Amino acid sequence: MLRKILFASSIIAISTGVAMAQPVPYIGAGIGITANTSNKGTAGSYRGMPVNVFAGYGGNIDQNFYLAGEVNGTLTNSTINNNGIVKSTYGYGVSVLPGVMLSDHTMAFARAGIVRTHFQKAHNKMITGGELGVGLQTSVTQNIDVRGEYDYVSYKKYSNQGVSVNPRSDQFNVSLVYKFQ
Repeated sequence: MLRKILFASSIIAISTGVAMAQPVPYIGAGIGITANTSNKGTAGSYRGMPVNVFAGYGGNIDQNFYLAGEVNGTLTNSTINNNGIVKSTYGYGVSVLPGVMLSDHTMAFARAGIVRTHFQKAHNKMITGGELGVGLQTSVTQNIDVRGEYDYVSYKKYSNQGVSVNPRSDQFNVSLVYKFQ
């Protein structure tokens, strides 16, 4: 999947007619808050404090546009609080991050990706979801950036103990990014 996303990113960069200027690999880690989410069709909320790690490769397509591919992993202890139906413990995913430079050191970006999350209760399940997000990233030093973002994930519907479960999550993250320049 990562190869497909990086390949698609390369096609987009080539199709613009401009090669990526100084793309660099990067790594990062952050912490988030997951809230205001329910099992679609039922009352309840999804709460947790995920810890995220990620690695990516990205750069400016031209002076104003940015493009990156990213892989990530998440450790969490979140529950959907409608009779304790499901609890998530970890996940991983891949994303494409297109962005627009607001200044020399700050960018606004979007995220589109696919995540797999481990849900448990009576039995363990890995559930796939689609992820969309928006955020801001700004340089603190030449190699270190701070990133703040909001991500929405809608997971595939499944049945658990005869109850239809369609988990969704709203997550707010703050991260540090180290760029290998």
